[in-house]
Amino acid sequence: MCKIYLWSSNYEVKVGDCLTSPSSSYRVKKIIGSGAYGKVTLCQKASNNQMVALKVLTNPHDDYAGQKEARILQMLQEGDSGHDNIVRYMGSFQYEGHHCHEFEKLDIDMNDFLKSRPHMTLQLTEIRPIIAQMARALQYLKTKGIVHCDLKPVNIMMTDHIQQPLHVKLIDFGIACPVGEAEHGTLVQTLNYRAPEVQVGGAITEAIDIWSVGCIAAQMFLGTHLFATTNQYDLMRHVVRIVGQPPKHVLDSGKHTRNFFRRPKGTSQWIYRSRLIQRPFPLTIAKHNPPLPPLRRSARIQARQSQSSRKRSREEEEEMPQKRLKKEDDTSAKSQREDDTSEERPREENTALQNRSRVETSLSQLRKEERSSGEQVMIVKSTIHLYLRYTDQEGF
Repeated sequence: MCKIYLWSSNYEVKVGDCLTSPSSSYRVKKIIGSGAYGKVTLCQKASNNQMVALKVLTNPHDDYAGQKEARILQMLQEGDSGHDNIVRYMGSFQYEGHHCHEFEKLDIDMNDFLKSRPHMTLQLTEIRPIIAQMARALQYLKTKGIVHCDLKPVNIMMTDHIQQPLHVKLIDFGIACPVGEAEHGTLVQTLNYRAPEVQVGGAITEAIDIWSVGCIAAQMFLGTHLFATTNQYDLMRHVVRIVGQPPKHVLDSGKHTRNFFRRPKGTSQWIYRSRLIQRPFPLTIAKHNPPLPPLRRSARIQARQSQSSRKRSREEEEEMPQKRLKKEDDTSAKSQREDDTSEERPREENTALQNRSRVETSLSQLRKEERSSGEQVMIVKSTIHLYLRYTDQEGF
């Protein structure tokens, strides 16, 4: 039996460390994952020499988070050995004030599995069983009254992609919560898999996990995010364009609805703030410049805009003959200004446009396959329909 002592408040677990519990000790062989709350390590358990996964919360002040996760994991194991599509939990202990959760050893996560495939895509025959297993896992969570709150490819792991191909399990219940416990307006879920009701600050229910499954299904088929974005405003724009505006009852109950939608006086209907959200220039200024004192910010932006205008004028004069400039009518002038505006967009916006084009092309191809073969299933459409049935609501 070995033991080390943790003298610092934040413990950075390393390969070779040895952590002890009342019943055994754990030698760290590999760091296999890390997050905001801690690290997941591959350990050899001294009592039986088995390899296990040990999640170590590195900050001892996260006592509530550690206890909450342990309580939820115990709920999922009560009455039987757990669920075949949820990681098997083997117990918890505290080591020098740090919560440690022990799990069965699994193989690789879905994100790494996708990276190993050509174009990071799967066939429909592979997607269907994976989504079916996730649906069963979420149904089990529903019976326990638990919302996962962070479904994404890295939190779906394969048991053994060689011996048991396509058998998957759901992991990481670090921010999971009982239904009704999370307050309205709580921001959960990773951005690309975030449900609209979470975006607008609505209720946190099991339905948000179904939305994430739909996003994952689309990603496995397309090889890219269905809603490829880097900020919450762009995400809502993609959702409205691809799926449609969230239903009125969702927007009415959201604490942050007015960040994305407006409601004119005298009406009860919400209108999407499309012009406000689609203007990237102020965000570009903020991203590429350090913070400035309030009195200097407007002057810096005005100077940047003036320099940009002068640069465009010089480029136009060099590229266009004087004769054409003199004969240019109002229509062509307007078209040129639009072209100039598009050139100013940041590189990230161009990448997003390429991704959206790829998404639309892939969706079109999938629809053709569906029409040509009566057995093909539209994955994205089916998952969204499942989402609607799960919430017993209509509107998307």
